[in-house]
Amino acid sequence: MPEVSISLRALVDRLSANSPSPLNYESLCEWVESMDWLGMDWSDEVPELLDVDDYARNIMCLEPFEVVLIHWPPGVESAVHHHEGFWGSVVCLQGVLENVTYALEDGELRLAEMLKATSGGIVPEPDGTLHKIRNGSATAPLVTLHFYFPALKNLDGLALYDLETGNRYICNELAPTASILLPEHCYRQVDLAAFHYSPPIKASHIQSNRVPKPLDSEIERMISAYYNEQAASYDALDEQVLKRQQYTQAIDGRISSVLRRLHQDQPVHRVMHLACGTGRRACRIQSMSGMSYAIHGIDMSEDMAKQASSRGIEVGVASLTGLQTVRRDFDAVTLLYAYGHLPSEAVRLHVLKTVFDMLRPGGLFFFDAFDVADTNEWGPAAIEQFKEQRLSSQGYELGDVFYRRTEGQESAFLHYCSREGLSELVQAAGFTIREVVNIGYDEASGQESEQGKLFVVAVRP
Repeated sequence: MPEVSISLRALVDRLSANSPSPLNYESLCEWVESMDWLGMDWSDEVPELLDVDDYARNIMCLEPFEVVLIHWPPGVESAVHHHEGFWGSVVCLQGVLENVTYALEDGELRLAEMLKATSGGIVPEPDGTLHKIRNGSATAPLVTLHFYFPALKNLDGLALYDLETGNRYICNELAPTASILLPEHCYRQVDLAAFHYSPPIKASHIQSNRVPKPLDSEIERMISAYYNEQAASYDALDEQVLKRQQYTQAIDGRISSVLRRLHQDQPVHRVMHLACGTGRRACRIQSMSGMSYAIHGIDMSEDMAKQASSRGIEVGVASLTGLQTVRRDFDAVTLLYAYGHLPSEAVRLHVLKTVFDMLRPGGLFFFDAFDVADTNEWGPAAIEQFKEQRLSSQGYELGDVFYRRTEGQESAFLHYCSREGLSELVQAAGFTIREVVNIGYDEASGQESEQGKLFVVAVRP
C-alpha cells in the first residue's frame, strides 16, 4: 500500500507538543527547514479566493506561533510592508513566490534585493524586514505557508508603503490583508507623501536569488537564455562601458603577450576559446598577438555562436556543464568572463580537468574569475545573503548569486570565489599555477590592483 502522508492540519493540531524549544528566530527557521512540506497533504486547507485582486488567508493557529496558509491569485501582490516586532519564515508550496526587499533611509525607499521561490523554496523573514510578496506568475495561482512569532491576531499597526504615491498606510484591526486597496475604515491613519521611492537605474542589474537552488542543467539553460536575449546588442553594449572595455582589452593584451612568448618555445597552432560568445575577443587576441593560429570556440548560446562562426571561428554549440575533450593538442585554452557562470564546484572541477586534457604538455590555460573579496562587486553581499537568506539549506554554495538586468526578463548565475579556494581547485585538476593576479574593473580598470577580478594563468606540466 502507498505510504499515507501526514496532513498539514494534523501537524498543526500537534504543534504545541512538537514545536521548537526554546522558540526563537533561529530555532523556528531550522524547524521549518527540517520539514517535508511538499510531502504533506495541505490542499484541503487552501482558502477560497473571493477577490481576483487580493489574496485569501486561512489562519490555522496562533499558538505556539502563527501558522497561516495564503492563496494568491495570478499577478497579485501584497503592499510593501514593515515587519516590526515579529519574525518568521515562508514556504512556497505551489507556484512562484517573489519576495522583494526594500531599504528605507532618510525618507528614500529603494529596492534592495529579490528572492524568488518555487515549490519547496523557503524565504526567511527576520524582524525589521521591509518587503512585499507577489505571485510571480500572471496565469497560475500561488500557495504559501507562513510561520510568525509573535502571532498576529490582526494587522493593527502594520505599516504599508504605496510606491506610486509615497503615502504610508497604517492598518487597524479591521484590515483583512496587507493591501493599500482596502476601504478607508481599514486604516488607522494615512500619512501623505511620507517617503520617496527611487526605482533602480534602467541599465543596472538586480540580485535575484532563487530557492531552492536550481539544478546545474537548469542554471545552464537560464544562462543560455540570458545571453540569447542580449546576443544582438552584446558587443555594442560591451564597447559602450568604458571600464569593461579597459578591463577586457587589458586581459586580451596579457593573453596575446604570453602567447607570443609561448610561440618562441614551441609554435602555437591551435587555441580553444570556451564560452567564446560572439568571437570578438578571440579574434582580437589573435590580432594583438600577430600570429595566425587556428581559432576554435565553444559556446552554449546558439545566437552568439552564429556570430562567432561568421568571424571565421570553428565553433560548436555545446554545454560547458557536460564539456568533453574534443582534441588533446591545443596550445592554449581561454575561458573569459565565464568561469563564474559555472553552476557548482563539481562542474568547475570537471571543466578544469577537461581543459587539462585538451592541452598539450606545456599548454596554457587563461581564465578570469569573480573575487568574493572585491568590495566593488556582489561578493561581500553574497556572503551576507548566504547567512541572512539561509541559503545553505537551499542547496547554495558560499558565493553563489543569481541576477538579471533591470529591463531584462532572463536571469543568470554567478559564483564568487576566494583566491585560495580557486588556486586549490586549479591545482586539484592537475595544473601548475603560473600567475594569479587581481585586475581592476570598477576601479583601476585594466590595471593590477588590490581588488578586481582574479586573472589566472595555469600550465599543464
